[in-house]
Amino acid sequence: MKSIYYFICLLFISSVAIGQEINVDETLTAVKREVEKENYDKALSLIEPLRAKYPQDEDIQTYTARIYSWKKDYKTAIKILLPLTDRVNPNPEALQAIINVYFWSENYEKCNLYCDKYLAIDPKSVEILKIKATCLEKLNRDQEALELIEKASFADNSTQAFKGIRTLIGRKAKNAVSVSYLNISTSDPGQSPFHYGYAEYSHKFSKSAIVGRANIGNVSNETQMLFETDFYQTFSNKSYLYANAGVSTGETIFPVAKAGLEYYFKPYKKFEYSLGARFMHFDTDDITLVTGQLSYNPGIYSFAYRPYYDTSNELFSHVLSIQRTNEEKERIIRLELQYGNVPYLYLYNNFTQPLKAYRIGVQYQHRIGESFFVRPIFLYEDEEYIPGQYRNRFNVQLIVTKRF
Repeated sequence: MKSIYYFICLLFISSVAIGQEINVDETLTAVKREVEKENYDKALSLIEPLRAKYPQDEDIQTYTARIYSWKKDYKTAIKILLPLTDRVNPNPEALQAIINVYFWSENYEKCNLYCDKYLAIDPKSVEILKIKATCLEKLNRDQEALELIEKASFADNSTQAFKGIRTLIGRKAKNAVSVSYLNISTSDPGQSPFHYGYAEYSHKFSKSAIVGRANIGNVSNETQMLFETDFYQTFSNKSYLYANAGVSTGETIFPVAKAGLEYYFKPYKKFEYSLGARFMHFDTDDITLVTGQLSYNPGIYSFAYRPYYDTSNELFSHVLSIQRTNEEKERIIRLELQYGNVPYLYLYNNFTQPLKAYRIGVQYQHRIGESFFVRPIFLYEDEEYIPGQYRNRFNVQLIVTKRF
């Protein structure tokens, strides 16, 4: 009789144990379901009793910390993870979790230290190597980051995972030089081509940048020069100011003197906007252009509209552009639709009349290696050169840039 009693008790205890095990699995399934819905408070209310009941279960402890990190309660997540990571044999999953916590909370020093701990266990982890390289870049330890990338790329036989970090480091280059050639030709009727070129040097400071540019133009066997400077000043709210000033050696191809000012306001969500003016002094006339820009940047594409208003001649011009950008490769393709007396780059003269001009243009930027860029530009115009008479006008330009 006692044997039967013990057997029933044992069967009952086993059933309870099995029921509890099933209950744990069901609870964790429910937790993950709430996490997928981003109901982190609900998920924590389900998993915290399990964590209290099974304090030695490191998987439950680590997953609880992850939920806190996804909730952006980084302090609590770190408190849970530290006992699992700061010991002789750290838990690899907990190390991964605390690396993410420190990275998301922008504590790059700590993140870098725990990356080293993880890499001591798994030195070929591309994911952790990438996070470590990013931390080094954020800490401005660029040379260390590049050396790590070279070593990791050689071991992994691939550089794809690290291209974005290389790009970020490359953009920190303080200096750049550019040269350009522009040819403007016409047909039906045609005339001798116009030739323009420039060479420029730019230097970036911590919150500003300055550009010096020497332009040369040859029109109808006459050659003139224009020397100008651009200045950019950024502010803490992500707005910035653009200023331009220049003087020339002639009076016809380029303005005798020019100046410009434009303020780019703090971006609002995916919108950016600016307001500014350009002033040009010619020997026989002065021209003032009021301008600005409104752009929408939903992702890799950006859509922008820029008007110009010539206050002297009461003329409106318009530019509508669509641009696709690959940030990692620093590759750009841009389509422009223009109408009116739009100033092409630095070109604008005093022979403005209320004539119509329709333009369509495309430009493309391609990076070669880490520091060379080529940008071909083509712009076609259907130009009204005298009232009621139109001709073809072709603008072909090539810009080559080296940053260092």
